[in-house]
Amino acid sequence: MSELLARIRTDGEQNSHFWRRFQLLWSALFVLAVGASAALGWQVTAQFPEQRRLGLILCLLMIGFHLVVQWIAYRTEIGRAPQHAALPYIIFCIAAWFFLIRISPVYYLVLFGLFSQIYSMLPLRYAAAAALTVAGLMAYNQTLGSDDIFSWQIGLIYLLMGVASVVLGAWIHAIIRQSEERRELLDQLQATQAELADVERRAGVLAERQRLAHEIHDTLAQGFISIIMHLETAEQDLPTTNEAAHQIQQAKETARYNLQQARRVVADLRPESLENDSLPAALERTVQRWSQQHNIPATMQTTGTPLPLHPDVDVTLLRATQEALANIHKHAQAQTVSVTLSYMGDTVLLDVQDDGVGLNGAKPSPFGGGFGLQAMRERAAQFGGELLLESEPGGGTTVVLSIPIGD
Repeated sequence: MSELLARIRTDGEQNSHFWRRFQLLWSALFVLAVGASAALGWQVTAQFPEQRRLGLILCLLMIGFHLVVQWIAYRTEIGRAPQHAALPYIIFCIAAWFFLIRISPVYYLVLFGLFSQIYSMLPLRYAAAAALTVAGLMAYNQTLGSDDIFSWQIGLIYLLMGVASVVLGAWIHAIIRQSEERRELLDQLQATQAELADVERRAGVLAERQRLAHEIHDTLAQGFISIIMHLETAEQDLPTTNEAAHQIQQAKETARYNLQQARRVVADLRPESLENDSLPAALERTVQRWSQQHNIPATMQTTGTPLPLHPDVDVTLLRATQEALANIHKHAQAQTVSVTLSYMGDTVLLDVQDDGVGLNGAKPSPFGGGFGLQAMRERAAQFGGELLLESEPGGGTTVVLSIPIGD
């Protein structure tokens, strides 16, 4: 996949450089043709001075208009001027060229650059109409415009010239379209590669979390359990008044505390409640367990159509629920709690509401340490979400966590 993408990227860059080089070539050809026509027209002594000046002014205006449009084209991603700039430019060039050939046939030289501009600047249907218009103007200038009778032979010749230019223009546009399609394909492949890289990165993160959870459980947690067991055995063989027994008790409490911390790290890395259940089911079980432990009525409901979320988003919503419930138990003095998980199209919303004393009445304030709420904000911010707190004195507190859902 990477080799194919690299090869297509190289081909796309080569095609882009090829197209821009030919744009420069066609631009130089047009400027050279118009400039040579202006120089030759200035030297035609059969013209009136006003005609010579008009011819020079029209040629300079064509070159100036051309340079402006080329500057606009090179500022675009595909190297082509937008239609609202290219169409007036071509119309002006055709009109100016027609006035020039009415002055002197030497200005037919402009056609060497004009046809390339028509087909490189306009869509095919407009370019074909413009080319046939040029052919018709040439036929008119050679017959009726010269006070001569119309000749079907001359008209047929110019018609064939126009048709041949349309065929050539169609070939040019096929090359342009193929180049643009390859560019679009390259952009799609690059976007796909970026998505695959992101999926692989996230999968690697999840795999590493699983590995760390297993390692901590199999090494640190088991080691602390073994230490606690040895300390309890040693404690049974010592008198309770012995100083060593007191030290063993302290060591045992330290080992238990660190075992608890190790288990907490394992739970953060791999929430067991999400391994076998969906997010709504995991939240339902979490709320029921919390309600039974603290003897506080709590309800959990889900609105909208549940959607599969990234595992990290599931973990974030579960941890936010656990942290909000922990704060309610510590500070809110609530009588009832309600948790709502809402799937709202492009957003998932978690709402934890209690009827406690509110933030101003909470002692100590849940903002005291700030670590839990700050961690919730940081987790939400990783996915473009935000955490909001709403509270009134004596009117309870509402924690709202919103996370946008991608495609």
